[in-house]
Order: sequence, then C-alpha cells, then structure tokens
Amino acid sequence: MKSSIDNRNPRVLDTSALVHDPKSLLSYKDDVYICLTVLEELDNLKERRDKSVSADARVVIRMLEDIINGHSAEEMEAGIALPSTESAKRGRLYIGIDTQMDMAKELRHGIGSDADNRIINYALHLQKQLNKDVTIVSRDINMRLKARTIGVDAEDVLVDHQISDIDLLYTGVQVFEGDLFDLCDEQSGFAMSGQDYRFPRDIFNEEAQKNMYWYDDAGHIGIINEVSEDFVHTSLLSRRQEKVWGIAPKNQRQAVALSQLTDPEFDLNIILGPAGSGKTFLAVAAGLHQVLETKQYKKIVVVRSRDFMDDDPGYLPGDLKEKSMPLLAGITDALISMHSDDGDDRNTYSTIEHIIEKANIEFTSMAYFRGRSIDDAVLIIDEAQNMTRAQMKGMLSRGGKNCRTIVLGNLAQIDDRFVTPASSGASAAVNIYRNYEKGSVLIFDEVERSSLAEFTEKNF
Repeated sequence: MKSSIDNRNPRVLDTSALVHDPKSLLSYKDDVYICLTVLEELDNLKERRDKSVSADARVVIRMLEDIINGHSAEEMEAGIALPSTESAKRGRLYIGIDTQMDMAKELRHGIGSDADNRIINYALHLQKQLNKDVTIVSRDINMRLKARTIGVDAEDVLVDHQISDIDLLYTGVQVFEGDLFDLCDEQSGFAMSGQDYRFPRDIFNEEAQKNMYWYDDAGHIGIINEVSEDFVHTSLLSRRQEKVWGIAPKNQRQAVALSQLTDPEFDLNIILGPAGSGKTFLAVAAGLHQVLETKQYKKIVVVRSRDFMDDDPGYLPGDLKEKSMPLLAGITDALISMHSDDGDDRNTYSTIEHIIEKANIEFTSMAYFRGRSIDDAVLIIDEAQNMTRAQMKGMLSRGGKNCRTIVLGNLAQIDDRFVTPASSGASAAVNIYRNYEKGSVLIFDEVERSSLAEFTEKNF
C-alpha cells in the first residue's frame, strides 16, 4: 500500500475525516470527492448535543459553502478548482450524487452502517467510472478495513499536514534560486536603464504583477513596476537598506516588509505568516519611524480583531485603555523587545510608557470602531485571521486622509469556530487588494522568534 504522501489517487472523503480536520479539503494535490451521503451526515451532526462535534460539523459545512458558493450544479459535477498557489498545487472538488446508485453486490446485504456502505459504494462506482484506483479517507478503522476487503483503497486522515497562508494565497513575492541576473542575457530580452531592469516575462511565475516583489540567493531584491506580454519591468532596492527605528531585517522577506511598510506610495499593507516571523514587530517599528522620525503621521491606532483566544474571562476593571492593554500584549511585547538592550526593566518600562505617550499610540477594540474615520495615522489591525469578510470591509473603510492601514494575521491560528481559512476576512483582503495599486501583500515563510516557536509552527 502506498504512503499517504506518495499516494496520488483521487480521494473520497468520509464524514469522520472532514469533522476531524476540515482542512482535509485542502490537504491533497489531487481531486477530492464528497458524496451527498456525507453532506446528509454533516447536516445531522450539526444538531448534535455534543457541542464540539456539532461545531466541527458547522465549520466543515461553512468551508464547503465558501468553496462552492456561486457555482452551478453542472460546475459542481464538472469539478470546482480548489485554491492553488505556486507552492501548493491542488486538484478539483467534486460533489457526487450517490443516493440513486445501485448497491454493489458486495455491499447489498451488508449489516453495518448504511451510510458507510453508501460511501464505499460511491467510491467503488467512482473507481469503475474513472478506470483508476481511488482512496477513501476515513477515521473509522472498520470502514477502512471493509473498503479494502472489497477492493477500494483506504487511509486515515493526514495527521501531519499543515495548511499555511503561503499554501492558500498570493504571496506578494517570488523567490529565485541563485543569481537572477545569471538567467538573463541581452539576446533573451534583458535590458537596463538606470535602476530599472527589463526581464523576459517567462522567467517569472504566473502571479507576477505590479507591486509584486522578488529576491534571489545573491541578495538582490526588486519590485515589479510593469508586466507586459513579453517583459517584466522592475526596480532594485538598495542593498544597504537603512534601519527602521533601529531595526534591521533578519532575512530578505523582512527586508521586503520594511520596504513596503515605509513606502509612501502605499496606504495599505497586508502581511500574513507564521507566529514568530516578525509581522507585529516590523509593523510597530515602521509605525514609530513614520510618526516620530519622519513625522508622516501623527499617531498609531492599534486594534485587535477579537478579544480572547477562548472564552470571555469576564469583567475587566479600568477605563478603555486599561481594559485594552492586556488584550494587545503582542504590541507591547514588541515595544519591550525593541528597547530592552540595557537590561534594566524599570528603564525599559519607563521608555515604553514614554514612547506610547509620545507616539500617541491608541489601543482600542474593534467594537468601538463603527462610524470612526482615522486621519493622519498608522492603523494596525492585529490578529486579522479571525475577522469575517464583513468585519474586514468595515475596518478597511475606516481609513481617512493620510492613513496607512496595516493588516496582520496568521491563517494557521484561526481560533474562531465561525471563521475558516477560506472565509477569513484576511484571505478575502489578500485576494481583493492584491490588485489595489496603492497596496502591498506579503506572506512570510520563516520563523525568527525561537527554535521552539519554529518547531511548533511546523509540527504542532
């Protein structure tokens, strides 16, 4: 039997697999099939008294709705393309009608679960229709044994598969191995004019567009200014990038991020990626730099998409600032990290309080943003992965004159049961604003916090 990683069979997903891990929909490189029996079981599960099971079933249903919304029955039968990126290619999602299929003779007098038998029967028919092996994915050991007995491959859910931001969305950057300039010569169309370079279109990927960045192993970093049918026109960033609020980038994507966050042409920056990659740290540094040093803005407004990871801890004493501060510790942690070189905690906290006051940093909740218009400010929206499309639309419409909005998040850390990677407002923002001429998108792929954070992000 092939390993799950090497197995390139189309997958038939069982109800138990989807409820155990809704991301199973996006875990495979090949086509995924779901039959009506599974949809019926999910519908029954959402009313279960077991709140955990019913909540998981609702997440699956919502995720399916996000994928198939707007597609006709004919399109669902023909297959709906699952979201793919350069780093993660996926097949299509098929919704199959199994309720009218004749039961295979091997299952006709089965005494087990009628739903299980129908799902196995669907896989058996599909196998004959496609004239190739298919694989049932199920958490039910007995169902897997039964499927294999009648000639249908079966496997458990991939327990080690992680869906990251970079697997789902436009990344805003393309990486080249070696030196990009070694791939080019004058005969292939390469040309230079000052700091502007013209490269052949075919060396860039399909996602190349204006305001997309690129970098190579030789240390070159560039931004695309124009894409034509034959050429890509780019500008190079300086190799000696100046520090921003005393902060130097630790890798090339951080260098790209600092360039985006301080480019006066942009009024929207969307930065997603794993915990510990430096999103909040760089956003705060760029904000302080533009408020206190270049004086492009007058204040920093920090808002978090939701208040708590789990249940509401109850009443918090104090005014709005005192209530908000514990919820925005990620921002204050970044400030402490920037200003703790002398090792004196009292001096550090005095410095932080002074900076918060001098930079006019306002910590607030999304609940208080309705009707506001933010002028002359850097607006940082943290933990945006938990926002719905409606919430994201509401927040991104708050920016007034001379306002830079920075959206930060990590789809792998969604902890709202009503939001999925496909329905997250952060995902919607990337897909919509990647075409906004005054906006930038960047997805990090490295963790700079600690070896423990890096290991957790990759394996937990």
